[in-house]
Amino acid sequence: MASPMVLSVAEVRESEALTMCQEPISSLDLMERAGTRFAETLMRECDLHCFSNVVVLCGTGNNGGDGLVIARCLKRQNLPVKVVLAKESDTRCTEGFNINLQRWKELVGGDYQNLTQNYVVGNHFDFGENTMVIDAIFGIGLSRPLTGYFAHLVEDVNEAHCFVVAVDAPSGLFMDAHTPAQNPCLQADLTYTFQFQKLAYLLPENAKRCGRVGIIDIGLQSPVRDVLMQIVENKTIANLLHQPYKFAHKGSMGHGLLIAGSADMPGAAILSAMSALRGGIGKLTVHAPGKVCDYLPNSIPEAILSRDEDDDSFSGVDLERYPTINAVAVGCGLGRGKTAEKGLKMLLDEVGGPLILDADALNILSENKTWLAFLPAKSILTPHFKEFERLVGYCENDFERIAKLREFSRKYELIVILKGANTAMSFPDGRLYFNSTGNPGMATAGSGDVLTGLLLALLSQGYAPEAAAMLGVFLHGLAGDIAAAELGHPTALIASDLPRFFGKALMALGHNHFRPTDCRKERV
Repeated sequence: MASPMVLSVAEVRESEALTMCQEPISSLDLMERAGTRFAETLMRECDLHCFSNVVVLCGTGNNGGDGLVIARCLKRQNLPVKVVLAKESDTRCTEGFNINLQRWKELVGGDYQNLTQNYVVGNHFDFGENTMVIDAIFGIGLSRPLTGYFAHLVEDVNEAHCFVVAVDAPSGLFMDAHTPAQNPCLQADLTYTFQFQKLAYLLPENAKRCGRVGIIDIGLQSPVRDVLMQIVENKTIANLLHQPYKFAHKGSMGHGLLIAGSADMPGAAILSAMSALRGGIGKLTVHAPGKVCDYLPNSIPEAILSRDEDDDSFSGVDLERYPTINAVAVGCGLGRGKTAEKGLKMLLDEVGGPLILDADALNILSENKTWLAFLPAKSILTPHFKEFERLVGYCENDFERIAKLREFSRKYELIVILKGANTAMSFPDGRLYFNSTGNPGMATAGSGDVLTGLLLALLSQGYAPEAAAMLGVFLHGLAGDIAAAELGHPTALIASDLPRFFGKALMALGHNHFRPTDCRKERV
């Protein structure tokens, strides 16, 4: 099974060396394995017979060697394969490339000249209609922009509008750094990378360059040292889940305080409260302005109401009134006025443990950045991109945003959930997790309020903040995936659908993975 780790190029090279040493396996045999499994995956997942031609573009390094292995595998299946060599006259070739080029010659025999061509600048290469192009030019190791010969080749391929499949990486794309928009880069429809996910594929800026990304297991061993970036997947989450306890009661399942809503945005409080209740919380107290409280009994009769002194806005809450509360969430639909700002400051002065901050609580913090230093350690912040930039400043690109995310978490000892596709979760110790669930239908108003309610439920039930963050984000996305499937299409999804599918999301993980626990109740 492919690893959940997200590795840099240097870490991948370390993994390859470790595998060759400990398996043991030669570099050439590892190349054969990689190319063969790539071809097997491609034939299994794509109907290659619908293409008139399959052109394998091969550089002269090990990625080109992989391409030649792929070409041989496809040729043996009687597919219409042709090899195009991306090779300037003075280009050095790796040993693996040379050996695999000789094996290609031996396989095709007298057809070698017809089935193998060199790309020449100025001789516009006609890829023909209905062609699949397999890009095996550079792979993951590229660290400088393509120029000259290779820039022309990439331009020719992009202009041909073929279906492009990249081997490990689209040529021209950097794995560990931002690739400027003006850099020549092959536009892949499908990318298969080997064994480990790479950061470049998880960021929005590269979506059009790499297309859909798949990971192929080629048996590489994980680096021996700790890896700080990982994908959150089913197995990770299943091992975190607490088992429902037969003798549980509402007191043992946690008591959470949700501070949410304003006269203009009562729905945020309703969505977040419903989510907390569906997330398994024992008791939920919703503190809201008077006008919001008027809506709540009909929408969520299970919630305990705490009416703010202000009818329109949150102005403060006396935590001493709720001695059993063990988790607090604040911000959904709160508003950004002076009254809400004063109320939030009072809350931060009184609260004694980690809390969850979303939406307008984050916007208020961005206007009062000195308050960040007073947030309880391991509090959970849930910004979207714009809210995050208000906190840390403008980000030139996605790689800079990720760097600032990790720096921000370390500096203030906070857990930050940066919402979006592949939601990133940053922890104070430098670890960074990316979520693997969710769909575009969740890009709808209110879905963030639902996440906040679910996080409150988990934190109230005794999950550690790190576990609550990972579990909440994963289940939120999984519920969205199940909802979209049942609704027929992601675009039909609205935020209020999500809590209804929390139960099915939990069931999808399997009861056999649940483990018993005692829910802790700690005074906030």
